[in-house]
Amino acid sequence: MELRQLKYFLKAKELLNFTQAAKHLYITQSTLSQQIKQLEQELNMPLFDRIGKRISLTEAGEQFAQYAQKSVDAAQEGLLLLNDLNTMNTGELKIGLTWGLKSLVLTSMKAFAAAYPKVKLTVTFGTTTELIVALNKQEIDFALTFFEGDHEDNLVYEPLMLSKMALIVSKHSSLASRKQITWAEVASLRLALPVKGFSTRNFLDRQFELHNIHPEIAVEVNHTSTVIDLVRVNAFKTILTLATVHGESGVCAIDIADCDMDREAVIITLKDCYQKRAVKIFIDLLLSEDKDLYNEL
Repeated sequence: MELRQLKYFLKAKELLNFTQAAKHLYITQSTLSQQIKQLEQELNMPLFDRIGKRISLTEAGEQFAQYAQKSVDAAQEGLLLLNDLNTMNTGELKIGLTWGLKSLVLTSMKAFAAAYPKVKLTVTFGTTTELIVALNKQEIDFALTFFEGDHEDNLVYEPLMLSKMALIVSKHSSLASRKQITWAEVASLRLALPVKGFSTRNFLDRQFELHNIHPEIAVEVNHTSTVIDLVRVNAFKTILTLATVHGESGVCAIDIADCDMDREAVIITLKDCYQKRAVKIFIDLLLSEDKDLYNEL
């Protein structure tokens, strides 16, 4: 059963004349008759009584017309919805975000919301692993996270920026005036870090092993904002990217000497999957940001 057959049937029902209906539909009468006949064969029931050149609806035709009209109306509403989605007059944009990059999306979210106020923005925070799972389940439209692991074949990883990791201390810390610190000094500090399983923690554990240091990890927290709060009150020190602490008050960053600890932030999308216009526009906003700003406190 095809949508055009339903439209043909409804026009014939309206005019009760195949010749006139065909003219209105800009098709030949034979085409109209053939399509309606095929529809009747599929339904295994006549929709019209044909008496000479006159036609009238059968009881089945009267009943079927209600559902045919609903189907045509629903299809038209669907087309209007798709048009609205394309013109950004409706819809939802679902963003998957690691907490460490929250500051990076704020300007883009503000600009997007101002330009497309009828598109709902939904932000889901999670670890890199959680975000990739959600993306594969199509629970989010794209993920924005730090990533250094192996790439999955079904995903596209678009580099967004590099952010340097540094020792983060309270402005009231005795170390606050320092511009640089060594790994040996870091090893003597009491640190608050994200729990194991977070990509930041996994990255740091590899750095600790690489530089053969065993710092005192006094606190492990499953929320990065709490780590920063503990540092702000001068209870502990931590190591995070500059992007993560961008805009945070009461803390300062100290460069760790003789190491390369840049982390790459990436935009992850599903490969070979239709990307709605809202996704493309938001990603373009992210890419156009001045990334240097986010490597400063």
